[in-house]
Amino acid sequence: MNFKIFENYPSVEFYLKNFLRISKKNIHTIRMNTHHKENTILINNLEKNLTSCLKENDLLSINADFNKSKYLINKKIIIKKEYEDDYLLIVSKPFGIKTHPNDIENENNTLVNYLISEYIYLEPIHRLDVDTCGLVIFAKNPFVKSKLDFMLEKRDIKRYYTAVVKNNIPPQIINTNIGRNLREKNKMAVTRNGKTAITNILDCKKIDQNKFAVTISLETGRTHQIRVHLTSIGSSIIGDKLYSKDGYKYDKMYLGALKVKFNHPVTNKKLEILSSLEKEFFN
Repeated sequence: MNFKIFENYPSVEFYLKNFLRISKKNIHTIRMNTHHKENTILINNLEKNLTSCLKENDLLSINADFNKSKYLINKKIIIKKEYEDDYLLIVSKPFGIKTHPNDIENENNTLVNYLISEYIYLEPIHRLDVDTCGLVIFAKNPFVKSKLDFMLEKRDIKRYYTAVVKNNIPPQIINTNIGRNLREKNKMAVTRNGKTAITNILDCKKIDQNKFAVTISLETGRTHQIRVHLTSIGSSIIGDKLYSKDGYKYDKMYLGALKVKFNHPVTNKKLEILSSLEKEFFN
């Protein structure tokens, strides 16, 4: 794994801990590797160790054995890749498939399974509901996974959703608690004792007779959050078989994660990625 360094750091360990945010377990793995294998840590192709300093424009290479992804391979579906480099992958998940298997030894019909044949390590940093389409971000090595997890936790990764509804919704912030629906266990609901959930309605545009495209961002990531919040204000998503009254009439739910914005976890370059599914989303 190679990392271009963009500023000075007092040590390799400092860079790994404080910039890439890698775990103590992986730091320990690297340290053990340096005791038993040559060239575990290279700076500009010269052998170094965890205490070696890093300077701007250095090339750091880490050669250590980490866990590999062990998903079953399935090449049945070709997944659209929207962005890829040495560190991460962003793809568009179609409607109707899971992001990640619950049982990696037996399930082979999820987004990860359709991608894994090309990779040694590939892990999603977030998930989308089965019925939600759109952008999913993957880490291509465990170092970047740690950094992306940290960025997601700190809300440094901005994800924008589009939902199609039958009502014109003014821009607003929906701030309620969401918890398990006590009557229907497979559903969530606005509840007094649930967890805080904040949904930002950013924009609403008419696209057809009684059809409006709503642009949404989230401050929190509760289960079914957008679906529950829109239903709570009388604007269920078209095609939502769980929360709308006439969802059964449609072959898909019109909710998609169609844009992400964040700074690259290694280069700090600004990224804004749009999903190609937007072209077919309104069909």
